[in-house]
Amino acid sequence: MRNSFFPAIGVLSLASALICSASSSWETDWNKALEKAGKGGHPVLADFTGSDWCPGCIHLRKNIFDTDAFAKYAADHQFVLLELDFPKAAGKMPPEQLKFHEELMRRYGVSSFPSVLLMEGNGAPYAKIVGATRTPEEYLKKLEAAGETRRKLKEAVAAAQPLKGKEKLEQLVKALNVLPEDLQPFQKELIAEISALDPEDRYGFGKKSEKAAAMEKQRLMWEQFCQKYSGRLSAEETRAGREEALQMLEKKDTLPPIRLKVAKYISDGYVLERNLPKALEYLEIARDADPESQAAQKLEPWIDNMRKHINQEK
Repeated sequence: MRNSFFPAIGVLSLASALICSASSSWETDWNKALEKAGKGGHPVLADFTGSDWCPGCIHLRKNIFDTDAFAKYAADHQFVLLELDFPKAAGKMPPEQLKFHEELMRRYGVSSFPSVLLMEGNGAPYAKIVGATRTPEEYLKKLEAAGETRRKLKEAVAAAQPLKGKEKLEQLVKALNVLPEDLQPFQKELIAEISALDPEDRYGFGKKSEKAAAMEKQRLMWEQFCQKYSGRLSAEETRAGREEALQMLEKKDTLPPIRLKVAKYISDGYVLERNLPKALEYLEIARDADPESQAAQKLEPWIDNMRKHINQEK
């Protein structure tokens, strides 16, 4: 009995060790993660998360990322796992690191949590997954789809290399179009090749890159505006904020997503003053600034309710 018992213990210990080794290891340093991925040619899975306040983020970590199924998938596909946290608990993260995460959030246009970017070691994303799923299996299907996009992109780029002139240009454009349009501007190396072959910018990728740079700049401008006019404001500060916002709206180069936010800010100010007709006017301006966006669609119930209140007061 004694001889058979101790080998069994050894087997159980080995099994436990294997199970423990399946847990995923997450990097928290952006530069180290990208450097590691770049050296090995591995993909990066960057998780933008609110670890101590976002229910969807907590579910994604506990029920998907911390499972053996995900750990095995991540190891098999050689992911470099990167957590970009936005905690609310004081002292949980150094202020300078949180500020850098906010800069990354703005750079990549991340607007909700949890959001996962799949990218290369050069920081160019090839897929985005917003939100969680109920089961690990459902999430792994999304990762499979992202991996297929990566494979198609690499194959299309490789097919372009032996070509020249117009044929190469068309193949590179085909490669770039494998990606969702909002992720294309991050492929700077690929766009540089296309631009060299397309100096007249017939395919419009040069304009897309300029637009992406302008969007990043305007997002920063909007964040600075919000920080400047946050908290309790005096009547004078409120008027100054509205005047500055109105000047933003008058600028022709203000991009639709920013224009929507600015008009919504003005509308909210009029709501606080109980000036509902003016609030409705700017709420409609906000919606019409970027009508196809999800943000605009979310304004529709607000607009309907405000119209009802105005009609009731007549």
